[in-house]
Amino acid sequence: MASLLLVGVAGRIPLLAPEGLIPRVWEILAWISLGALAAGFRPLAGASLGLGAFVLVPAMARLGAAPALVIGVGAHLLGGIWPGVAERFATGRKEKPGLEPGGLAGVSFSTLAAGVSFVLASGAGRSSLAVAGAAIFAYAATRAVWLVARDRAMGTREDVWSHGLVVLLEGAGLVLGFVVQGAATSAGWGLMGPLALVIAGLAAVAAHLQRMRGIVEARLLDLERLQQAHVRILTETSGMAGIAQQILVECRNVLPLGWFQFELLTEPIGEEPNEPGDGSRARSWSAGPDGVLFEGEPEPPPRPEMLPGIHRRTSWQIIRAPLEAEGEILAMVRLWCDPRRFEPGAEKLFTTLVPQMASSVHRAQLDREAKLDPLTGVPVRRILESSLQKAYRHCFEEGQSMAVIMCDIDFFKKVNDVFGHAAGDDALKLVAHTLASQRREGDLCCRYGGEEFTLLLEKTDGPSALQLAERLRAAVEGLALVYEGRPIPLTLSLGVAAFPEVHIKTASELLLLADEALYQCKERGRNRCLLYLGNHRFQGPDGEVVARDVPEAVVAAPRIFG
Repeated sequence: MASLLLVGVAGRIPLLAPEGLIPRVWEILAWISLGALAAGFRPLAGASLGLGAFVLVPAMARLGAAPALVIGVGAHLLGGIWPGVAERFATGRKEKPGLEPGGLAGVSFSTLAAGVSFVLASGAGRSSLAVAGAAIFAYAATRAVWLVARDRAMGTREDVWSHGLVVLLEGAGLVLGFVVQGAATSAGWGLMGPLALVIAGLAAVAAHLQRMRGIVEARLLDLERLQQAHVRILTETSGMAGIAQQILVECRNVLPLGWFQFELLTEPIGEEPNEPGDGSRARSWSAGPDGVLFEGEPEPPPRPEMLPGIHRRTSWQIIRAPLEAEGEILAMVRLWCDPRRFEPGAEKLFTTLVPQMASSVHRAQLDREAKLDPLTGVPVRRILESSLQKAYRHCFEEGQSMAVIMCDIDFFKKVNDVFGHAAGDDALKLVAHTLASQRREGDLCCRYGGEEFTLLLEKTDGPSALQLAERLRAAVEGLALVYEGRPIPLTLSLGVAAFPEVHIKTASELLLLADEALYQCKERGRNRCLLYLGNHRFQGPDGEVVARDVPEAVVAAPRIFG
């Protein structure tokens, strides 16, 4: 609006427009085209007129200050648009016009100041050098003042280095314009057109090379970001929730996310890590604009939030990306994006990330399957052994307690003999599901072998572990397993041992002591639980303490599920 006002006012002043505002249309269009070509070369100087300012001087000399103002405005507009259009045709990348806020008005004021100085100095009969100096000084001073005033009005930090480059580059363009005018005056005005065309062409080639270099550097940076994202997804996650969190982070790095959803389509029941996997279900993790991940479905509003300034209200741009591996869709990523915030190439970069995200999900599922017992879905014995060692180290480092519960299904062999092995498998799955569902959050339930299960309880003392064991025993006793119309009674014997309440030298010794308590449960009738107190003494849930008779000459080695 300010530019149009200046053009209108300047066009009505005869001194600034001797032949009118637009005296020769084709010549004005030619100067605008040449200025726009040269304006594409703006290294490190933001969106400005750049070297395109050279056309202002011949335009002032031939047409007047007001037509030069029209040429400067047109060259600035086209100079900010054509590089992005050319790059889009060449590479397919969508570029936004390189127009800075208030840039057009700044160029207009500076051009008018330079034109007025040029006209006054020329009318006063000054030398060519004095006319050039006055015009260049007026342009540079007005441009610098405008840039500083704009920053203060917008409340942004003043970038002296960037502003200096803008003024310096446009000032160099004016100097070049006076050189062109001087050569044309000496050798004839017929030389001006070809000379100006050569200057504009060289500047356009330099601008193209500059942008191609920027594209190559951006692609290299994108490849590096993709590689780093792939490494982070593979190495910095634990479980599907961790992978969902890392995918969210990487998506927010490349796209203007409003809402996010990661839906796992082939998740076995019991993923983390103790529920038996007797089926499959979809699990979903979501995040809103705050970036906080939660398990559940997203609830985005109908439209993105309003942006500062004048913006067209728009709907979400929803991006869906299936994560596939070995011909199977494992998960779905859905992104709700604000199209007004999109950067060039962002969606393409996200598409490049999709195969890596799918690979991460597939690897996590394979890793999970290798850790779980295929029948019951609870972790296997080797997971218990590694976790036991870690818990034992934590006890020493942090002064905490730990406990283990050894469980054995009573008379399981009779279940197989009387009802068949299929019924035995059902019994194992049902007991495993009961143990995993009744355990506390953070406790580890594993299948130790055959019909034996083990629970590892961190930060738990002996009495607390004994209470949990009694609750597990009662839960199994209350199960109603029916196979082919016949009820199958199930009971459980449980042995408990806790550290540091009993002295052990290695973590494995805690399993031996819990196994000894389990053996005493079987000796005393099964379907019970006992806590090992030390010196072959045991305590039941009712507080009664019993002792095992051990001859002094015999050193009883604890049984290991023999």
